[in-house]
Amino acid sequence: MFLFNKSAPRLPEKKTEPQVSTFKRDTLILDYLSKIEPELNNYSVLYIYLSKLQNQKLKTLQRQNLIETFENVIKKNGGEIFGLPNEDMVVFYHKKANEEIQACLIKIRFIFHDDPLLQNAFDLEQAGFIRFYDLAVAVDEFKRNVRALMDSLKNQSFGGSSGNSGRSVPAAMMGGPRKLRRELTPSMLAKVQKTLAMADFSSLIRRQSVCAVIGKSPPQMIFDEVFVSIADLRDMLLPDVDLTANPWLFLHLTETLDKRVLASVSQHDDGSLNSNFSMNLNVSTILSDEFLTFDENINPSMRSSIVLELQLVDIFSDIKAFILAKTFAQYRGYKICIDGITVDKLKYIDREQLNGDLLKIIWHPSFMDMIREDSHFTDYVNRAERAKMILCRVDDPQAVEIGNSLGINLYQGRYIQRILTAQPKKTIFKIK
Repeated sequence: MFLFNKSAPRLPEKKTEPQVSTFKRDTLILDYLSKIEPELNNYSVLYIYLSKLQNQKLKTLQRQNLIETFENVIKKNGGEIFGLPNEDMVVFYHKKANEEIQACLIKIRFIFHDDPLLQNAFDLEQAGFIRFYDLAVAVDEFKRNVRALMDSLKNQSFGGSSGNSGRSVPAAMMGGPRKLRRELTPSMLAKVQKTLAMADFSSLIRRQSVCAVIGKSPPQMIFDEVFVSIADLRDMLLPDVDLTANPWLFLHLTETLDKRVLASVSQHDDGSLNSNFSMNLNVSTILSDEFLTFDENINPSMRSSIVLELQLVDIFSDIKAFILAKTFAQYRGYKICIDGITVDKLKYIDREQLNGDLLKIIWHPSFMDMIREDSHFTDYVNRAERAKMILCRVDDPQAVEIGNSLGINLYQGRYIQRILTAQPKKTIFKIK
């Protein structure tokens, strides 16, 4: 349990380097079965049919969070995670962790709720998304199914690649033609990190404004979100590599990017970044030495105009770390924005309980369906406090019209940016 001194929240000691991930490849599954054979009766297997998910974008974005969810359990209780070429996952776990695995499944249902396979599905096994094997009685069946799957996959193409560069996999694309890219490897990551350490990082920083829009009035900029485009970074450094294919290596990459953004901003590489901006960070970054250095280099009077954006999935992957990071950041004067909230999850979010200063809601045309079908939707908006809600990914005027009808006044997205860029420079308002 974390104890907080209200007068001066303490940061944890410097973290050690992360352990090597237990996420393994398919060829080791049967070898691992042999390894645990003396204790086979104490183990079960959870097979997750990720390949059945229809929302490719959601699957790619949440794969990292899915793996981390089970990593925390098996590192404590024993077990292993394996990934298959068709994107399915196999989780071996000790039976003493049964209740924790069930808790993980609740989180999985939340993570992938948007996918058509799991919409309104209470039982993930009945929905065909997971299957359990008790190795005490079903080890032979499990082996047969694994071998059959391996044989079938041998006849399928997953972007064959020879040499030491790793297996090619389809890149996660927002749209357009799908391309085959190599998977990021540790050696590639090391080279990228070395390059980033020496590069003029200010040239990689992008911005998108959060603006107030009321009725037909032009957007009034409130603050700029500062970020690094993964697509731009990939095209610049490793155009033939999918940086997101390996979730654990991608996590380390984002942590590196976080720290370089912090260093760039605190050293005033871009002189216009003096106040009224936000940064999308990992929770772990706020608890790092690099953030302490950033905090020391920032003018204290600026902190109240700086927003730290934290992803919802990152928050719930370690709620205690989030509470510690949030408490420290708010004590120092920063504002916290909870990002990554989809329209169907708004009903479950209590901004006051999470003690966030702002909420970012992802615009989707289903907003209109939700308003029509759920008579309590306006109540969810009221509870979240519409004055502290930002509607993001706004690419068309319809989003602003719907948002205004709900009393939402803060917007972010390409449509807003186009209007803002086309008009004369406006006064930057301070965040109150």
